[in-house]
Amino acid sequence: MRTFCTEGPVDPKLYYYVPRTALIAEGLKKVEQWRYFTIFAPRQSGKTTYFQFLIEAIKREKPDWLPVWVSFEAYGDIELSYFLSSLRDRILRGTELPEETVLDFYNMDDIALKLREVARFQKKEWVIIVDEIEGLKNLKVLNGFLHLIRSIYHEKQAIGLRSVILTGVSNITGIIQDTASPFNIADQIQVPYFTREEVYDLLAQYERETGQLFEHPVKEGIYEQTLGQPGLVNALARDLVEKKCPNGEVVGMDAFYLTVDHFTRVYIDKNISNIVSKAKQHTEIMKEILFGKEVPFNNYDETIKFLYVNGVIDDCDGAGCIPIPLYKKALYTCFKPLFNGEKEHFKSPIETYKKYVDERGLLDVTKLLWRYIAYVKNRGNIIFSQGKASEGVYHYNIDAFFSTYAEFADAKCFVETPVGGGRVDLLLLQAGKTDIIEIKRYDADQYEKS
Repeated sequence: MRTFCTEGPVDPKLYYYVPRTALIAEGLKKVEQWRYFTIFAPRQSGKTTYFQFLIEAIKREKPDWLPVWVSFEAYGDIELSYFLSSLRDRILRGTELPEETVLDFYNMDDIALKLREVARFQKKEWVIIVDEIEGLKNLKVLNGFLHLIRSIYHEKQAIGLRSVILTGVSNITGIIQDTASPFNIADQIQVPYFTREEVYDLLAQYERETGQLFEHPVKEGIYEQTLGQPGLVNALARDLVEKKCPNGEVVGMDAFYLTVDHFTRVYIDKNISNIVSKAKQHTEIMKEILFGKEVPFNNYDETIKFLYVNGVIDDCDGAGCIPIPLYKKALYTCFKPLFNGEKEHFKSPIETYKKYVDERGLLDVTKLLWRYIAYVKNRGNIIFSQGKASEGVYHYNIDAFFSTYAEFADAKCFVETPVGGGRVDLLLLQAGKTDIIEIKRYDADQYEKS
């Protein structure tokens, strides 16, 4: 039986998968036109799987092409001689050609010479895919390799190098911006996250094969919390069916909320951990984006570019934002010390949560909101009047407030959570009772108008 893939690339025989048909057709068209191009995608977004599917399509539809995938991820600061030897070995493994087919590379120019000989002998044209190019840290070797590709570009048909496809994160932008480069910005493919329909189709594959069903709000919740980020989609789905509902029962919202809580607070998920790690390298601007004033999105700003290409932030109507709720919640938890010291003001040591429960013993949101109003009257000038009064500050301050009481009442708080086809600012879940809180920020004039 197949399962959800949390460690790429995807083998369709073992895992449920999204075929990416249109994206593969776009890649085939560029190769057909002898184009050299780049691919941009943050880590864990499915680009290696895309290459795998593209190579399979080439082998199936274009038998006179010779595709090969090589990764520079582990190269580091290697010397030229090792690079040449390793590149030859990887080309041989990737094409499954006999070892004597590709002779040793003795220098950079030798690569073009040997590739031309193979192309003529095999009567095929090379399609070379270089993955994780930023893994090659020796700049002299990297620049030499890129210079070789540039020099080949204008005689690519004579050499038989139909296409070179480069992918990476940090270095791709510089390669594109180099005016001497054959890699034109117009010839960049961006591997997007899964669409809502693709997420639904992925889950439907599982339902058809196993008979276990996801409630519709759960499907919508998986998409809303991940925005289709492939690694997260598969990780949430796998956790739901293997840990939360392992006996084939219908996957409902209670299980979904628990999974979201575990991913943002308990599990060490590689996707989320990578995002948090990158965000910690630029703490101040992350606090601004999470809790402060609007930060303009400008890819010429090196900090903004770093956070963008690593999948931490995106452009939301001209401002830097964290669009994926799972990431946002995890980052909020990471940077939550901004509110350290407030807990004693949320609830005094002699104050019991039972003061704010209803006749069923559940937290009464109305009573808690009156308690929160009292807190704001006492602390608002300190927390909200430091030039950082964005809506995000209120979102996370009130979440911290409600979470303080929730932990005593066996309840859970969720920020920016999908409910009924929309998304709410704060969801309080306890013993079958659901409370929804919406938060809006108004200046004095807006408040009067409202």
